[in-house]
Amino acid sequence: MDMTLLIILALILGAIVAYFLLRKKPIGRTPSRLSDSPIVSVSAPIKKEVTFSDRLKLGLTRSRQEVWGKLGQLFNGQALNEEAFDSIEELLYSADIGTSTVGELISELKKKTKEGVINSDEFKKFLFSFLKNKMAPIQDHIDQNLYQYDPQKKGETKVIMVVGVNGAGKTTTIGKLATKLRLQGASVMVGACDTFRAAAVDQLQVWCDRSGATMIRAKEGANPSGVGYDALQAAINQKADYCILDTAGRLHTKENLMDELQKSKNVLKKLDPNAPHQILLVIDAITGQNALRQAEEFHKTLGLTGLIFTKCDGSSKAGSAVTIVEQLKLPIAYIGVGETAEDLDIFNIDDYLHALLGN
Repeated sequence: MDMTLLIILALILGAIVAYFLLRKKPIGRTPSRLSDSPIVSVSAPIKKEVTFSDRLKLGLTRSRQEVWGKLGQLFNGQALNEEAFDSIEELLYSADIGTSTVGELISELKKKTKEGVINSDEFKKFLFSFLKNKMAPIQDHIDQNLYQYDPQKKGETKVIMVVGVNGAGKTTTIGKLATKLRLQGASVMVGACDTFRAAAVDQLQVWCDRSGATMIRAKEGANPSGVGYDALQAAINQKADYCILDTAGRLHTKENLMDELQKSKNVLKKLDPNAPHQILLVIDAITGQNALRQAEEFHKTLGLTGLIFTKCDGSSKAGSAVTIVEQLKLPIAYIGVGETAEDLDIFNIDDYLHALLGN
């Protein structure tokens, strides 16, 4: 065998040996288990829960900016003159704060400014304290158990009669209220007593279907008192926790409406001497001072137990709530700031005033 052939054979043999040696040498390692894989931590953004306080603050933005924000701008570190007090008075009236309340507020503010110049934050604190003192004595007497479901009293039917003029948001509010109570675990019977408006009855039916509440309805034009009676009878028989009655809502100036509502109230007492346990007036915040007149008429006829303020997100006149609570000595049970069931909740003075004035 010549030398050239030997060299070629040696090279081939060396290449073969090198190939097998390289195959045995690990280039990388495949994880045998999932836990062997490198762990990469990815932080998902945490969504802040939207509370009703947040919704209320957003809903009262218009009131806060158009009235209360302008009030704060008047306190620029200089002493207030009569012109400034006049401006404060005008802004308070534009928010539909009542005459007597405005007069008292201006008087108290003048006393405070005599002690020294106050800034915007100090004015907000003064205003918060003043308005809270006006509302708290009435609101503090409210029985929260009537507005929140108590499982320990399951089957003890509470009757809530809801009244108000057409357009105030009465039917929608009842739908929201039924939904909230159902979510708390309560059984709810709804009586569609506004038999003159088929659209309102159909709207209420949709809310009840969604929430699982039971609805008693009758043909268009049926006797409203009879529907209320039938609804309460069914609620008692089925041991429903709540019986909520929608009512006709023609203008409060028509005496026949008030007579019909009075009749509906009296008929319920045949089944339960204590019914209705609550008579709540739904008030559209946009109506402003006219809301006081409405409340006076309904209260005089029915003896209201509380108020529900709606559409506060569409008005700069949310201050009328203070006047009505103070003058009629009626507490606000619920406040609404939107279209969904989450936009209605039990009224809280501190949350309301913080939303109205800004933190």
